[in-house]
Amino acid sequence: MSRFARRASLGLLAFYAVAAGFGATPGIGLVVANGSFQVDHSTVWGSATLFDGNTIETNVSSSQLQLNNGVNLRLAAETRARIYESRLVLEKGIGQLESVQYRIEAASLQVEAAQPGATARVQLTGSKRVVVAARDGEVRVRNGEGVLIARLDSGHEITFEPQESGATVTKVSGILAIKDGKFIVVDRTTNVTMQLQGTGLEAEVGNLVEVTGTVDAAAPTVAGASQLIDVTSIKRLTKGTRPAAAGAAGAGAAGGAAAGAAAGGLSTGAVVAIVGGVAAAGTLGGLAAAHALPGQGSSQPSTSR
Repeated sequence: MSRFARRASLGLLAFYAVAAGFGATPGIGLVVANGSFQVDHSTVWGSATLFDGNTIETNVSSSQLQLNNGVNLRLAAETRARIYESRLVLEKGIGQLESVQYRIEAASLQVEAAQPGATARVQLTGSKRVVVAARDGEVRVRNGEGVLIARLDSGHEITFEPQESGATVTKVSGILAIKDGKFIVVDRTTNVTMQLQGTGLEAEVGNLVEVTGTVDAAAPTVAGASQLIDVTSIKRLTKGTRPAAAGAAGAGAAGGAAAGAAAGGLSTGAVVAIVGGVAAAGTLGGLAAAHALPGQGSSQPSTSR
């Protein structure tokens, strides 16, 4: 075989090796938009195939993402996110999840639709502040360790702000009850169930209370409870239907300081909870009520291929 033929053969072998390498990393879905957007900082018009780890950044129009596993997502205008086969990491703007068995991550939080047909909207409003809204079904939020910190019913939204790493203070409020012989409270802000242990609880059963404590390392024994809380203080807010008397027991210095900081950071008028190292305050914003995302016009692109 001549030297030229040998070189040509080697060149063909190298070409097929590269082609096989590309074939080993198939696309995970498709992104489409009525206009331009960026994929890994390169401008694209109309549509593009998605690969695991791509960064998508929208411009003035929203985009629609359809993955091969059946997951559907939307990104509002002026939004940036990294897309993976099992999750979307929101870095700026608003993302919308329209499928189960998938999650949106933002500022260490994990957001998922709890049932088929539910829609979750997630907005980054600061480096650590996240608004989560539920449309058409229940949405669940977990912290970075996977602990359930909120359940949102359809039409509700909550603003979250992760606290400093290692924060253990918990602050919840709700009706103190007994389940399976254990004390529990369903927090009125986050709608999660906490199992409680400590002194002074029995006298407050049936009352609306504010509880401050720390997370116990042991797992809760009450079905449906998110965490086991060692109560350091309990404050009665309402006995039956009557307001609690002035001068009820305070929340404690450490818990009160943490709660005050969270309330100041989130909302001065909202009831603030601290669950799983994350401050949460219910909001009455437009994210849950809005018919469409920013940049989402009446004529939407199709992801059919």
